Amino acid sequence: ADVVYLADGVAGAMAPLLRPFGSARFVVTIYALEMTYGNWLARTLMKRGALCCDRVVAISQYSRQLAVGAGIPQDKVEVVQVGIEPTMVPADRRRDLARQFEAEHGLRFGSDRVLLNFGRLIPRKGVAAFLEKGMPLLDSDIKLVVCGGGPDFERIARLHTRPELQERFVLLEHQPEEIVAMFRQSADLFLFPNVPTPNDAEGFGMTQLESMYAGLPVVAFAVDALTESVREGGYLVEPNDYKGFVEQIHRFYHMPEAEKEAKRREAGEYVRREYSWDVNVSRYLDVFEGKR
Repeated sequence: ADVVYLADGVAGAMAPLLRPFGSARFVVTIYALEMTYGNWLARTLMKRGALCCDRVVAISQYSRQLAVGAGIPQDKVEVVQVGIEPTMVPADRRRDLARQFEAEHGLRFGSDRVLLNFGRLIPRKGVAAFLEKGMPLLDSDIKLVVCGGGPDFERIARLHTRPELQERFVLLEHQPEEIVAMFRQSADLFLFPNVPTPNDAEGFGMTQLESMYAGLPVVAFAVDALTESVREGGYLVEPNDYKGFVEQIHRFYHMPEAEKEAKRREAGEYVRREYSWDVNVSRYLDVFEGKR
């Protein structure tokens, strides 16, 4: 082998064990948690593995800062972002899936005001906190679809039993990719209300960019690497400013339709331009060949 590529810090921890058995070039990708993980032993092993590699790829400038701050030499770290190319469903199929969902949950995309959040439900993603602090500030006719699973699912499910929230949002477990694609192509805004969390950094974020690829603008708190990824096609709000977050949602709904459509186009064009696999595969090849 000319190159041994270790796709994350956990796999990268094996580099010191594998390296003595050949002359291959070693490359590891670091996301963010590898350098901030709460378990000291795991964090040390992952850092040792990264130091053993010829090149360390960070998925954002924020992740690069974390790696350098953890002791990885800055001239060893190269930023290559993650490619974004999510599933898209044809218009006819999208309408069929939307009608089925609408019949089951009493929503109508296009006429009702529908927000979306999907992905892993963990405290850092801030969904439960938004339901408690932000949802009561929203106009009562705005609905939120939450889709995913994880440690915070039960907490969110308990919030769903509160009388003041019961009719405000739909909670779903993991759905097939086709259904999630329909949500991305049908909702009005994607919400990413991340909260700053010690030892649990957002190194890049995928779901907001997948949504923007589909023309769905984003409202996000300016936390960790989200300040990099939501540069166009969305809106950044100061962390924990739930009033400001909700005001931005209301402002979007009050915009003329032409301005909303322009924002949707901006979101899709931005992700295709900045995060295409063609661009990022070329950058990875340069790293593997020693050109970066």
